[in-house]
Amino acid sequence: MQAVSRRTCRATAALGATGLALAISCLPPAAAQSDCASRSTTTRVALIELYTSEGCNSCPPADRWISSLPAQGFDADRVVPLGFHVDYWDYLGWRDRFADAGFAARQRTQAARGGARFVYTPQVLFNGADLGQMFRGAGFEERLARANSRPAAAELGLAQRVTVAAVGVELESRVLESTARGFSEIYVALLENNLRSEVRAGENSGKMLMHDSVVRRMIGPLRADAPGRLRWSGTIALQKDWKRADLGLAVFAQDSRDGDVLQALFSPLCAKP
Repeated sequence: MQAVSRRTCRATAALGATGLALAISCLPPAAAQSDCASRSTTTRVALIELYTSEGCNSCPPADRWISSLPAQGFDADRVVPLGFHVDYWDYLGWRDRFADAGFAARQRTQAARGGARFVYTPQVLFNGADLGQMFRGAGFEERLARANSRPAAAELGLAQRVTVAAVGVELESRVLESTARGFSEIYVALLENNLRSEVRAGENSGKMLMHDSVVRRMIGPLRADAPGRLRWSGTIALQKDWKRADLGLAVFAQDSRDGDVLQALFSPLCAKP
């Protein structure tokens, strides 16, 4: 796949962070900065979606499981985890500061694709399919190994340009699976690790909760053209309280019919300003 070599803009919907003014702009190529560019592998990287809430007393074990993945050898070349905090438990007495109604809406869309009539927390999706309690046992590793053995159904390329206040993103994708080209959706998510909250009310009152791979902002769906190609540029504002060393960008391509993830890619935030 060729590096991004021209300025391109596409309109997009923004999912998450209600009220965010997300600037979409044309950017000059950033891919020449090799340490600020990354590309997907030829085999498929799985996507994990954890739907969780600080107001749910059964969620902390799932949050800890997400945090434990790298130590188990499940690095970003095998699986990309996303932690979506939902807002529908806020009424129990504790407002989850990472939650967003847009994330709950995504969960409902994903559930509808699988024929489910309700959503719940903690819920773990593996490449768009409900994993149930399988994430707690050896079955997860076997399922991940099968997913990683499949050839990638999409190619993804990501370049970053970081400033004091924002990160400019240049994305290039190509859907390889011909039957999915007309149904592909591409998403960009900004994640943060090493987060903690001292919960003072609700079901987890008195607990210190730790979180990794928390989705701070999400952009999408972005649509590929008829041959399955997409070039897109955008800018994500960085909040002052976000820890730069703990930020990263995730990109994934998904089949809108069944939610199957065609490919995923993660890159830490570029250290170059």
